[in-house]
Parts: sequence; structure tokens; C-alpha cells
Amino acid sequence: CKKGPDFSEKKFQELTKRWNKKIDAEGFDVLMAISLAPVASNEDYDMLWQQEFWTKDRDNFWRDWKENHEIKWNEENSSILLCDSDNILDFKVSLRGKILPFDENEYYQEFRYCNYKEGYSSSDLLAFEEGYKKKIKQLGIMGPCLSALFRPLSEHKKSGYDFVMHYCFDSIENQNSVSDILNDGMSKFLTFDLMSHVGRKIR
Repeated sequence: CKKGPDFSEKKFQELTKRWNKKIDAEGFDVLMAISLAPVASNEDYDMLWQQEFWTKDRDNFWRDWKENHEIKWNEENSSILLCDSDNILDFKVSLRGKILPFDENEYYQEFRYCNYKEGYSSSDLLAFEEGYKKKIKQLGIMGPCLSALFRPLSEHKKSGYDFVMHYCFDSIENQNSVSDILNDGMSKFLTFDLMSHVGRKIR
């Protein structure tokens, strides 16, 4: 998504209220939506609008949205926020371990876009995860509140990766406390690009 000339936090909150009301009225099965503001600015987007669906509902939602709703919605709201639905990153998600409580009104999140180095595979990822859990336990570090593995489903420049590791943290301090552990451990068998965001639940 790109911010329009009229963007403000207040107008964005009003926009999300209108969107939620529309989703309810249309009966769309959107399980959750999250706004993700990048910690460091980039040329690709000002914000990510993350939506979660059951697999069976995903294609139906986008087909209906694009055919019947998108043009009018953009006409009414693009001065605040324009989301490019021709540029969607689709992933299938697998949770990794337990989810710990965190404040969904504001938390810290990262995507690690990963490729295996030559000679390495998913067995090395599993071994890393086991070692990582033991290490943060030994150090008394909380670590991420949520960990998930994303597998790309669609053609996109961000889909040219073997997988994406997704972590959510309850504070920037907890994110920083494990950053070196993750970077050092993963770099032994992966190459990766890292993007960090501030997340806020909007549905």
C-alpha cells in the first residue's frame, strides 16, 4: 500500500472502520487483518495490509473484491491509502510452536525471506530451530511470541525464495535480544533478506 496525500493516523483508523463494516456487510470470511508499517522506509511500499483466510476462501474473496468492489473502494479511499491488489504476496502459513501472549494493538514483526545455501535443506532448518529454542531457554530470553513458516503461493518478485520465516515480538527489546542469535544461526545454511515492521491488528 501507498499513502495518499490525505493520509493521517485518524483517517486511516476511520478507513479501517469503514472496511470492517463493509467486510461484515458482504459476509466475507476474512479471519484477521493487520497493518504493517516498515521500520525502515523502502521504495516498494509505505505499508503492508496483511489479510488471513482459510485456504478455501482466499480465491473467492479476491475474485469478488476485484470484480465488484475494488474500483469504487479505491475511488472513495485512495487519497488516504491505495493498496495494489495486483501486487499481492500470497503465502501458506505453518505455525512453529506455541503462541505466547502479545499486544496486537502494537507489536514488532519481521519477515526473513530465505534461500537455502547449496547442500542444505529443510532438515537443517529443523535442526536450527531445535538448537535455537534450547539456546534462548538457556539464556533466559523470551524470544518471539509467534513463529511461522510462509511458503509462497503466487508469482511475485518476493516469491523467488524457498520460504519466509515470520516472527512477532511483544517488544523491540525482545526482538533485539534474539537478533544476533537468529542472524548467526541462519547464516550458516541460509541467505536471507530481512524486513522489520510495527504491526497493529485492524480486524
